[in-house]
Formats: sequence, C-alpha cells, structure tokens
Amino acid sequence: MTRNNAADCVRSFMRCRRHIGAALAGDYPQFPSLHQVLEAVRAGELERKAQSGTGFTYSVHGRGCLMAGPDGAQVDLDLLLDGSEAFDVWRLEVFARSVGMSPVPPKDALVQECYDLVQRRVLEEPEPGWFRLVE
Repeated sequence: MTRNNAADCVRSFMRCRRHIGAALAGDYPQFPSLHQVLEAVRAGELERKAQSGTGFTYSVHGRGCLMAGPDGAQVDLDLLLDGSEAFDVWRLEVFARSVGMSPVPPKDALVQECYDLVQRRVLEEPEPGWFRLVE
C-alpha cells in the first residue's frame, strides 16, 4: 500500500506540474521554463507573486518557484546549477499534503519510487537527492 501511495504521489506531482505550468504559461509568456520566470522576476518584468484570472498562482523564492492550482495543489520546483528544473522528496511531501493525500507517503517510499523512475528513464537525478523529468 505504501509503495502504491508513493507511486501515486510522484505521478500526480508530475501531472500537476504539467497542468499548472501550462495554465500559467497561458497567462504569463515567461512560464515555459523556470529559468525564464526567474530572469523575468529579477529584471522586474514579472511580479514575484501573482494569481492568474483562472486562479492559478505562483510565488518565486530563492532559486525556485512554488506554483498552485485553484484546487490548492502545490508544485514547488528549484532551478539547479545546470539549469534544470528539479524537485526533491520534501517537495513531494508538500505536494501530497496540499492535495489531501492520506497518509502522506513516507520519505523512504518516495525516494525509492523516484529511483525506480530513474531506472525506467522517466526521471533523472542531476544532483544527489534531486530529480527531474527526462526530456
């Protein structure tokens, strides 16, 4: 049961990332990549926090961005040194809580699921403990 819960969490996170990102890109042309969002915020071309007319929100922090859908689902990504958008297990836990997943999958199950997806070439591990979708 824990294993399936972790798999559901990771796959739901990836689906929500695509859905929320696409919705925000429709309202903000800077949203095709996190790099472009961070550059636009730093240049003063995009607010650090905003909510679209359709209820999607974003909040830029440090080297990343927390995005949320109108349903409260939160997807947080960081920009790594190599320029890739990535997440760690802590961000998966935040996502699980935001969508009301109960129980929240344990860290070890989430880590194992991510490594299984790395083995299946769905995810990559560009830095230890950080994961990104294979392009």
